[in-house]
Amino acid sequence: MKVLILSFSNNLVNEESFIPNKIGLTFSCVEECEKQLSLLEHEVEHICINKKSIKKCIACGKRGWGICAEEHICIQKDDFNEIYKYMEEFDSYVFITPVYFHEMSESAKTFFDRLKRCDAFNNNSKIKKKKIICIACAGGSGSGTEETLKAFDTLNYFLGTEMVGRIPVTKDNFKDQKEIIEKSINLFGE
Repeated sequence: MKVLILSFSNNLVNEESFIPNKIGLTFSCVEECEKQLSLLEHEVEHICINKKSIKKCIACGKRGWGICAEEHICIQKDDFNEIYKYMEEFDSYVFITPVYFHEMSESAKTFFDRLKRCDAFNNNSKIKKKKIICIACAGGSGSGTEETLKAFDTLNYFLGTEMVGRIPVTKDNFKDQKEIIEKSINLFGE
């Protein structure tokens, strides 16, 4: 089984490069997922969306719907269409975002806004019915994880995917949530 992990950690190192924060909670969850997937001998790939150039949706065209509604691609020339097409090659997905101001990160909102527009009404979607795990990582109290997971519920609804893991993670509960991550990953094979 091929599993794609998409992470959305905002960590500017300099003006030209974004890298995952290797000591942060989001990247710790990425590592845990990679470990569990490898133990099950799944093929796994991780893409940090912050290393990619993805612009916000411009709601182009008639009534805010451009070619995304009919052609299921975005008119903008950046990395989005390539990643969207690449997602077809995978059997399941893990989405991991930090929580900022009770919401998923800005890069996650930007990516998922465009993904919903291109795929939600695509009758030939290669994403629909695939299993997903959604992880919300809050460095503080964790009170924003539920709102972030609600946004993932909406994403799941519009993409027509099957959410097998909906996991709130904080610095305080990360050790306990590793077991939930493992159980959710095991559901990919069922």
